[in-house]
Parts: sequence; C-alpha cells; structure tokens
Amino acid sequence: MKSSTENLLVCSTAGKVIAINKKDGTRVWKTKLSGVESGVGALFVFDNKVYVGMNGYLIALNLADGTVIWNNPLSTMWWSEVSVIVTGTNSNSNASSYKSQGSVVLVGSFGKVCGIDPDLGGTLWKNELKGAGFKLPCLMLDSSAPDAVLVGCGKRLYKINIYNGQTIWEHKLSNVLLAPSCVTMATQQSSLQAAFTYTGFNNNPIAQQHKRREREKNSGD
Repeated sequence: MKSSTENLLVCSTAGKVIAINKKDGTRVWKTKLSGVESGVGALFVFDNKVYVGMNGYLIALNLADGTVIWNNPLSTMWWSEVSVIVTGTNSNSNASSYKSQGSVVLVGSFGKVCGIDPDLGGTLWKNELKGAGFKLPCLMLDSSAPDAVLVGCGKRLYKINIYNGQTIWEHKLSNVLLAPSCVTMATQQSSLQAAFTYTGFNNNPIAQQHKRREREKNSGD
C-alpha cells in the first residue's frame, strides 16, 4: 500500500536515505547516494523533494519514491559536511521577477554559501564568505528579513541576500586566534522553533560534532 508523503519519516545513515511510514514502521523506499560513499546526510524536506547534503554534494530526491531528481557536486566545496535549508516563496519580495521570488535552496560548506535552483539543481550564486576560512557555515533564516539568510562562520557573521548572494553586512565576532572557528546563532523565534525539532543535527551538522571529529583525528583515535 502506497504511503502518503505526510506519513513519511525520512532518515539518513551510512550513505543512504530511507523513508519510513510513521504509522506502522515499514520501509517505503531506500536510496543509495551514488558518489558520496558512506556518511550521514543533512536533510531538509520541502514540498515534494528531499534535499540531502553530504560530503560536498547536494542531492534532491523525490519524496514519494526516493528517486534522484538532480545531483549537484558543489564545486570547490570538496569532501566536506554540508548545511542545507530551503526558503519559502516570498510574495513581499522587492525582486523584479516571479522566478526570483521563489524558493531557493541554501547550502553551506567549506567556508562558502551557495544558492541552488530547487527545480534544476544548478548553482545560482556563490558567496566565498571573505575572511571566514574553510569551516562549516551555520545558516539561519529570519522572518523579519525574508530576502536574507544569516550565516555564521570563522568567527564572523554575515547577512546575505538569498536571491543574488551579495553580502548585506558583515561583523567580526572575535579576534582571538586560538578560539574555535565555528559560530552558533539564536533568535527568540529560532529558539522556539528548535524546541519542537529537538535537535539541529538533522539539517545543520552541529559545530560540536565537527570539532569532536577534528579532535579525534588529531589525537589518532
């Protein structure tokens, strides 16, 4: 029996994405992600697609059956963790065309942020986050500024236009050389939303996990 997409719980582990029926626990579909090998994907479900960020790739799957719609190898982001969020359609945007007011997939990896076309998977723009280094960016949307995304990376904070990738403003948070280069962010609204998601690792690999892996690598564990 075919499951309604509203009943699907999408999971990722070991280089695969699996959809489970929340009502009875049965597996609806399983997709092995070609080219990314093992890993845990950052997931974001929007409309009829599942966006998966993993090992420098962004992949869009059909929510109903798990088939691959497109695969973007995210040029110059190498084999890095990927943060992913999707913006909703903004009817109040000052942008000149309907297309530019539509949804944009935002990905962060290796000290960069990209805007991706949700339909075709092409890269619309890339912001190199000047001065941020090559760490994992943290991404946050703000309902008070629907045309922008807040980005924390490399002890710096950026506000970026989601339609053209231009930096609206930038703020250096710290001058301490030996401090961790990851940034966490919160607003009152984001904290209330987080209370219902229980963990942010699902769509934005947490800085603590990233630093733990670095320590384990350096210690030889």
